[in-house]
Amino acid sequence: MTYERNLRKIPKKMNEFPIQKVIRQRKSIRDFKPEPVPKELIEKIIEAGIWAPSNSNRQPWEFIVVTGNKLKELNEKLREALEIGKSSKRELKTWDDAYPRPKEGERRSRELMKGMLEYAQKAGLKPQEFIKRNFSFFGAPVVIVVLMEKGYGYGSLVSVGACIENMLLQAWELGLGTCWMMIPLEYGDVFRELFEIPEDKYLVSTIALGYASDSPINEFRSTRDPIEKFIKWYE
Repeated sequence: MTYERNLRKIPKKMNEFPIQKVIRQRKSIRDFKPEPVPKELIEKIIEAGIWAPSNSNRQPWEFIVVTGNKLKELNEKLREALEIGKSSKRELKTWDDAYPRPKEGERRSRELMKGMLEYAQKAGLKPQEFIKRNFSFFGAPVVIVVLMEKGYGYGSLVSVGACIENMLLQAWELGLGTCWMMIPLEYGDVFRELFEIPEDKYLVSTIALGYASDSPINEFRSTRDPIEKFIKWYE
């Protein structure tokens, strides 16, 4: 079969292309039904992830899938750590303290938090109660912990990000919700102890996965700045 025969027919209008629809519709879910997710769907989501491009095809990602009683144990240990303030140093931070924080990034974060808390209030949640729910993954029945060996270097984190994006999009297409979360890793020691994760691996991120509930919090959708803010053209 030739390469040309393998090519998809490109739609006349870009909005007819299914991937565009999935990209625009996907959003973070912050309240889940307790309904379990079939193992074959979880595997399909992870398989979509590992087909992401990676630097020199190194495929640096690893996953721990947590469900059932083990997830209950994780949630309980995170709750205990939160109550006693047993925070551990998070290796991969979302801000670099060696540099000033980008003002536009801080503005977007503030707008996100304001919007989330407004919808949390509609759901009958107080701000602190809503924030604490991060550490039980908003009731998700599945948590995927994403790891990477430190030997791959920081540059390979870009590849892992592409992998996670594939997973989020595949989940949405399957009718499942996700929330890409780093805040639970404030208590990284809990993860390392519970899942015997060695120090030579980064705790990159966690993904809450499940079926979205009807809570008003799930009506919230983050915004995007105009594309002109992000591009410089040189011709």
